[in-house]
Amino acid sequence: MPTNYFGKYPGFGLEDDTIGHEPRRRSPKGPVSGSSEGSRSSVPQYGTRSAHSDVRRTVAKGTASSVSDKMSMLLYGREIGNRVNHRIRSQNALDHRRHVKSWKGASNDVIVLAWSEDSTRFAVGAAAQCDEHNMQYNRGNNLILGDLVSNSLKALPDHRIPRPRPAGAASQQVYNTVDPHLYMSVTAVQWYGDTLFTASYDNTVKVWDVSNHAAARCSKTLHHDSKVQVMARSNFSPNLLATGAQAFGMWNLDSRTYIPLEIVTRNPTKNLAFIPSSLAWGTSHASRNVLVGGMSGRDTESEDVSREGHMAVWRVNEASITCDQLLPNAQNVFDVTWHPTLPLFATGSAAPLLRSSTTAKDTRSVVRTYDALKGKRCVMELDCPALDINDVKFCPMNSNYISASCTDGITYVWDTRYPSDILHRLQHGEPLNQLDENLTREQADVGVRAALWGDTMQRFYTGGSDGCLKAWDILQSPEDAHVQDVVTLEEEIMCASFSGDKTNMLIGDAAGGVHVVSSAPFEHSGSMKFEHAGELSDKIEEEEESAAEMANKLFASGQLVRHPVYGVGQGPSYNGPYAAWARPAHTPSGLLSITPLIEEIQALQLDGPPVDRRPQLDIQSQQYVAAQIRLARIRNQRRSGHKRKRAAHQSAKGNVIDLCSDEDEEGVVHRPHRRKTKKHEIVPIITQVGEVIDLTGDTDPEDTAVESSLLLDVKEVDQEDVDERLLEALEDDYWWPDSSAVDANIQDLDD
Repeated sequence: MPTNYFGKYPGFGLEDDTIGHEPRRRSPKGPVSGSSEGSRSSVPQYGTRSAHSDVRRTVAKGTASSVSDKMSMLLYGREIGNRVNHRIRSQNALDHRRHVKSWKGASNDVIVLAWSEDSTRFAVGAAAQCDEHNMQYNRGNNLILGDLVSNSLKALPDHRIPRPRPAGAASQQVYNTVDPHLYMSVTAVQWYGDTLFTASYDNTVKVWDVSNHAAARCSKTLHHDSKVQVMARSNFSPNLLATGAQAFGMWNLDSRTYIPLEIVTRNPTKNLAFIPSSLAWGTSHASRNVLVGGMSGRDTESEDVSREGHMAVWRVNEASITCDQLLPNAQNVFDVTWHPTLPLFATGSAAPLLRSSTTAKDTRSVVRTYDALKGKRCVMELDCPALDINDVKFCPMNSNYISASCTDGITYVWDTRYPSDILHRLQHGEPLNQLDENLTREQADVGVRAALWGDTMQRFYTGGSDGCLKAWDILQSPEDAHVQDVVTLEEEIMCASFSGDKTNMLIGDAAGGVHVVSSAPFEHSGSMKFEHAGELSDKIEEEEESAAEMANKLFASGQLVRHPVYGVGQGPSYNGPYAAWARPAHTPSGLLSITPLIEEIQALQLDGPPVDRRPQLDIQSQQYVAAQIRLARIRNQRRSGHKRKRAAHQSAKGNVIDLCSDEDEEGVVHRPHRRKTKKHEIVPIITQVGEVIDLTGDTDPEDTAVESSLLLDVKEVDQEDVDERLLEALEDDYWWPDSSAVDANIQDLDD
């Protein structure tokens, strides 16, 4: 029996009788075998054969009145050679959390979440489409404040900048029809009492007074020279706020003074451009003045993920700030996390270029743990086969377990007592969104973005690009670690956060949705009331603009035009987006609109010289482009000349209304939306030049000639004649018999 067996199951007390022949100490509170009822023993007692017989009798009866009896029955059955066909699991084997609330409408992907200390309010930060070439897709609701008590949400609109004015009269007209502000991505949110800290790409950190949900307001704005990437407020000194924009710095909130944080590198002559990627203060009293920051190098074309980066550690004292050099520190740092109660922190980083003899062959990233108070070198290195790490987590109940959630859709779990072996590979399913076929999954996918520990070691939650929140029990074998799928969403899970009491969980998805998952009863379930920003509430319609209205505006502004043959395309006032991949490499974003397409891409455009005069195309590409041109002509030509016209309706006389008529009182014909297909009608789909597939499967000899002519090579027939017959075959047939020819009395044909 393992020495720590009962450590896994603290519910099994020591008041049982002897299990097997192994002597076991009784609890002083339990009655002694053979003593009078209610007496207590003050000295250790050991089981006897009579106690063993009691267990045997209990096994024979097949009954057990307590958990300890069940445990005794199980172990005794094992001793006498019985097979045990069930596993001991906690009484709450399944998770009883349920999806209770949802709201959708954030500016874009929900990327950061935070709960208030009382677990009743929360903040939601979302990304925003703020590229200068895609400003028409920018929208508000990048920062949302929620309140579970009032079942309400409200937008905090301050993270924005004036929208740049486009050049040209047509573009100016479009500018006047949209919001004059450009909303920027919110990168970090953090609560402290009734104060909310938020960081954004608008080069600011804002401090909010949220003591009153309805009257939440921005009380301070801290300006930076560039986009604020990361932010961390001290857990023990409320006036200290660290931020990372182009570089790291420290704010004193009382005096609003800013101190740049120095970084000491081992190779100062190597000039590399790093950006802050992570920032975290110590969480225990011993590490309260230690700040850790990670930096990442910009990705290069030759590497999937840059290996360049830096890790910095500062000790913030009352009178000074010193920078420590912990080794190794030359690394692309994906994430930094502190143990909840110990002065330990861990980093997830790219694997070093120079590998040691103990490094596994498939290692592409590394999880390192450091003790900033005892030494200068990392305590342990854990080899990870994933390319990129999203999140590193310590198990708060047992510091021996650590996890790394990665972009390959797997969360890796290690037991640090056996660092060379991966304990679990917690696998998620396929991503919901389509990925770039030219990239691997871990290059194109976000993978597992959420990893949270519940209130016990038997509850570890992960959420990823498959839209599923999964519950795991890492104490089980790898085959049995999966407990259940708690929630399945229709969008990718981008982040998740537990409330302080672990009752409620907040989930953000990739479509601007916010979801509340809870184990507690809720009076109000379903959707949450949303309050728009005050100054914009009069301008925002409750219902979103329809696609037809948006299309009409784009046509009216000249951004889109309809070509008589090829359909809708770019107009004279088109202002993006532009395909950077279709233009020469390294084209600046500001020059995309005036840079011609590369020759291979230009040759694939529908509008241009005849297909056989495009030397950039091979025969197969020429056939493909020719087929696309013919299909575009068929789709965009006027489709009314070939429809059969029905005879004028003559059956309605006087005040008699013909219920079979397609006309209303004003003579307007309302066509049915369904299609009536005749038996011998050919419904073709063009797959390539000269190829028509009949989906009906029913053909008559009289149609053979028509079908054969459609299958001729395009060079052997008149092109206009082929297009004309294809147009006739593709058109809908809305012909119906005249109502006067329909017998209103249903008769049995057999009569």
